[in-house]
Amino acid sequence: MTIRAWIAAAAVLLAGYGTPPPVEAPPGIELTPLKTYSRIESWILLRLAGLGGVPVAHAVDTYRIAYPVELENGDHVMASGLLALPRGTTPKRIVSFHHGTSTSREAVPSRLDVTGAAASILFAGNGYMLLAPDYLGLGDSMRIHGYYVTPEHVAAVTALIAAARQLPDAPGTPVFLSGFSQGGHVTLAAQRDMEARGEAVLAAAPVAAALDIRNVSLAAAMKGGAPSHSLYLSYLAWSHAHHYAHPLETALTADHAALVERLFGTPHEPDEIVAALPENPREMFTPEFLAAFDEGGSHWLLDTIAAAGLTGWTPQAPVRLYYGAADADVVPEEATHAKEDFRSRGADATAVNVGDAGHEESMLRAAPLIFAWLKELEATAR
Repeated sequence: MTIRAWIAAAAVLLAGYGTPPPVEAPPGIELTPLKTYSRIESWILLRLAGLGGVPVAHAVDTYRIAYPVELENGDHVMASGLLALPRGTTPKRIVSFHHGTSTSREAVPSRLDVTGAAASILFAGNGYMLLAPDYLGLGDSMRIHGYYVTPEHVAAVTALIAAARQLPDAPGTPVFLSGFSQGGHVTLAAQRDMEARGEAVLAAAPVAAALDIRNVSLAAAMKGGAPSHSLYLSYLAWSHAHHYAHPLETALTADHAALVERLFGTPHEPDEIVAALPENPREMFTPEFLAAFDEGGSHWLLDTIAAAGLTGWTPQAPVRLYYGAADADVVPEEATHAKEDFRSRGADATAVNVGDAGHEESMLRAAPLIFAWLKELEATAR
């Protein structure tokens, strides 16, 4: 049984039965009470997840939050996410946590999936207001998910923070940002945007984040070093074709374009998608794309992937890039390369090796380290 399966099973067995108290929502924002995790339930869940060293000081009330998001073109859409509050105390700071790759609208924080439950307990259980956006195109958002379409992720994160600031007792202190895998990328995209607009960020703690995708992760993924690489690459191609108005058949072969449209156009579990795709990712792509990739040429998909990169800027708040030395999904070079890039620009950036951990395990190992760092930052902020 995998670590993720153990956590999911524990969450089902120990889900809180209490009802969160109502919270007054400002106009345009909807709050739906989900469930309350008692301190003992939270304590047990964390220990079953391998996070026995993390305390739980408060019961946790969770809510689904629906909030408006303004798109780049000026349109407004509704998005969903998770709000978690510590019971019996005023939250001391907002923590925005960003989930990894999901191929289903339902495998998101607002449905209290593994990520939503764990992040709620870890942060709200210790006195923070926890926010976890589902992202546009997932949860209640009826769009095609913009997988690594950076402006869409930034809009979902910053609009949720703005909505949460309007709630009773919302802290006005700088936000702490964190996230795993795709959510690590979202974390630094949000930091870059917020700081560019003059909004202070306390710190950012991405885990297993692909940041220089075109120059680091793409080369590793095209070799098929992990079973998930064909999923990641086809998801990118499918999403970017839709969002940037390019025919998918100009990146993927006709047969694979039709297959990928079926796999991502209707809900499929990750294991189903991996099983349906070739082990060698290169088999999915057109000769034109492969030639451009191999020879350093131009192709629209390579261009949109490059545009999603998050190096080449200077973070103002401290950044710690957590990674597992045995991660085949997102290679460790992503963290070490980004650290060097940020440091060369004068940023406070550290790459933290959590040990010989694979992709999912790296998040479990990083979580107590992130929590301890947040506590250190709080002491300094006082």
